[in-house]
Amino acid sequence: MTRPQTRTALLATATILAATIAGGAAQQEAPSSPGGTPAKIPASVVTAAEKIARDPQVQALVKDQSTDAAAKARWNQFLELVRIPSPPRQEHLKAAEIHRRLVNEWGFSPDEVVTRADGVIPASDTNIVDGLPVYNACVVIKGSYASRPDAEHYKGQFPKVLVEGHIDVVNPEELPKSGDPSIRIKLQPYAQPVVATPEELAAIPDELSFDARGRVVENDKYALASKVFANAKDAEAGGGVRIYVPGYGDMMPSTSNAFVLAAAMKKHNIKPVYDILICGTAGEEGKGNLAGMKQLYGFDQKAGNGSNPLNIVANFGLEGGGIVNFVGSYRFEMKFKAPFARANGPSAPAAMAAAIAKIAEVKTPTDLNGPDAPKTTYTVGRASCEAPPKPGLGVPSCTLEVDMRSTRKETLDDIRKAIEPAFQAGASAENARHGRKDGSAEGITLELMWYGLRPAYVAESVDNVAVHAGLQSGLQLGVLNSPMVGTGSGSLNDNVPAHTGVPTYQFTLASSAAGAGGHAFWEWGTRGAPAREVERMHRVLTAALIVSGFHAADGTIVLPAVGPTGKRTRDVVR
Repeated sequence: MTRPQTRTALLATATILAATIAGGAAQQEAPSSPGGTPAKIPASVVTAAEKIARDPQVQALVKDQSTDAAAKARWNQFLELVRIPSPPRQEHLKAAEIHRRLVNEWGFSPDEVVTRADGVIPASDTNIVDGLPVYNACVVIKGSYASRPDAEHYKGQFPKVLVEGHIDVVNPEELPKSGDPSIRIKLQPYAQPVVATPEELAAIPDELSFDARGRVVENDKYALASKVFANAKDAEAGGGVRIYVPGYGDMMPSTSNAFVLAAAMKKHNIKPVYDILICGTAGEEGKGNLAGMKQLYGFDQKAGNGSNPLNIVANFGLEGGGIVNFVGSYRFEMKFKAPFARANGPSAPAAMAAAIAKIAEVKTPTDLNGPDAPKTTYTVGRASCEAPPKPGLGVPSCTLEVDMRSTRKETLDDIRKAIEPAFQAGASAENARHGRKDGSAEGITLELMWYGLRPAYVAESVDNVAVHAGLQSGLQLGVLNSPMVGTGSGSLNDNVPAHTGVPTYQFTLASSAAGAGGHAFWEWGTRGAPAREVERMHRVLTAALIVSGFHAADGTIVLPAVGPTGKRTRDVVR
């Protein structure tokens, strides 16, 4: 067997291992149901929920959004926004369109738009994450609190309640270099099987059309896609279609409707006490590294803590779940670099394969200490190599991605200590095989390409103001029948505020009859009942106003459910 054949075999081994290695048991990432822990909701929150939900101004907003015209406007806005590609760390096109609509169409003045085209929030101390700007899109519903002579603030920032959903989507992974970047929204009858390849998806003849301004064209295809169904069975029987577009389920319907809610609050003069900040956040998916939330919460990746520079007192995410525990992760992208492109020198694929083999031997705390230990997992997620520059030469470099997860920082640190040395061990083994010294110009060298951090968090109690408002708004509107909090855990934008100390809870503003393929090129959905969107908007609005406080239509004030100083794990120095 020649040396090039050996490298090919080793690369194949690395690829197979990359697809199969996972340490420990799978991490639960959804709340347990129907069990859980009951929250102790204060009487003041119960009273506030009832008054806010029934307030004439709030009811007028709900009635307005319940019309056919409003349902159509929400649907069209979603279709027009979701077709704008928004890979993690390249969200500027979608953020720019949201910024444009906030001022030109949704009724906001420029000073109510908190974010800028260059990605800077002037009040934050974290505007660059992983060396890149952060393209959030945020607008503020200004409250009355700042005008009080006794108003408290944190270094000039008055209290805020945040409602957020992310605008980045896994696919496409990169913006196109030229031409129209817009995504084609394909329509497929249920009778046909779900596509298996990107080529099959591209070959579907039916798709939605958009005019030069990016507005959806209301033709026969639009009418077909706009049909409303209760579930997949009804859609299949009633001539529904799968609507293929990345972000259909995760999570542009919720994020788009968050801005609908913001515009509706503005239109109906909903006046909170504390400011309410509504954001489309960047960087939740893939290598986004939660950049959007790290900007909003001043999260310092090296220090591992957040300064909360905007003084956020509660966080309402729109990724669904209603959970309080969050799976943290460390992610490494390591490059194994060959010293020169010779076929008979140290091999980058061989070094990577050796590292994978060593990682496969690592035992997690769950493996070592049994099922009662915090669940800790690791995965070799992707292994890839550069092609040789020409036949007969060696592979210049290979890249390996490894992901470690746990709900506990201490177990994450333990697994990191076990895995991180394996990268160098793989390089050292290959160098030794060829008689090379580590660190020499003739040996395999390592380069850290990227490091990702999602902070872990386990709640000591289910009782905080965001959970209370989230649960009671559901109880008030008949969505929930008990104040139970699930015992599961998730990996969401909310990792950052929870770790920073800010109370958090999750909702959804979407309504889909069916869908599948989240994070895949074939992500699809079918339109659900618009009334469900309105019910969910009513709940999110009620919860946000419980925390922020509210100027009711009768002239009374519902006081904020929490004090004016948000929590933080690091103080800002200015």
